[in-house]
Amino acid sequence: MFSLIDKIEKKYEFIKPRIERKIKVNNHNLILFKNYFYNIGFVKQFPDQDIESVYFDDSNLSFARSNINGEFYRIKPRIRWYDNDLSKINYEFKIKKGFNGFKVVSNDIYSQSLKKNELINITKKFFNNFLKINLHETVSIKYKRSYLKHPSGIRLTLDKDLHYRSPKINLNKSMKFEVIEFKYPTNKDNFFREVLFKSFAKLPIRLTKCSKYVEAVTSEYSN
Repeated sequence: MFSLIDKIEKKYEFIKPRIERKIKVNNHNLILFKNYFYNIGFVKQFPDQDIESVYFDDSNLSFARSNINGEFYRIKPRIRWYDNDLSKINYEFKIKKGFNGFKVVSNDIYSQSLKKNELINITKKFFNNFLKINLHETVSIKYKRSYLKHPSGIRLTLDKDLHYRSPKINLNKSMKFEVIEFKYPTNKDNFFREVLFKSFAKLPIRLTKCSKYVEAVTSEYSN
């Protein structure tokens, strides 16, 4: 994975690293936690959005396996769009170095408005040529996201109504969980761990490793 990340770093300018901490909760429980977050100072940052992503991997599911195995360097190539608007599609490289996350977001390979399958094919060709790996569409994942922000600058996203679909079977399958995710610059980690997260002590939650992509792949390809 290091060589792939090195290649991406040489082509693109990364945004500053951030830390992402996730909490996985049972379906329909998110509203309870959302009200609590409002009470401790979080406020709504943006209107809710429907998010859809298509993930790409090789025949061995190497990107999924690197996440499952807890490797230090991890990467997820994908495309993403919001509120069913394909005219605003971007391709992304989501990169992890330990807990630090980086993301490349671009649309420079799309020159016109196209259908979903055409956009997937263009992206797959670009990924294969750039990374020199034979990638294919693995799963698509769709969910609804709420955006909150704390006065400290720590951001919070709440994801519900998660569904995934395999390209082999045109059938949406429900994912039986919801996701709470805190995102913040590395210099705010002490505040998050020593102040903010300690205020959650009475809540039945704990930080967990949770990748929607891995959860979908594990469910689909283990059957």
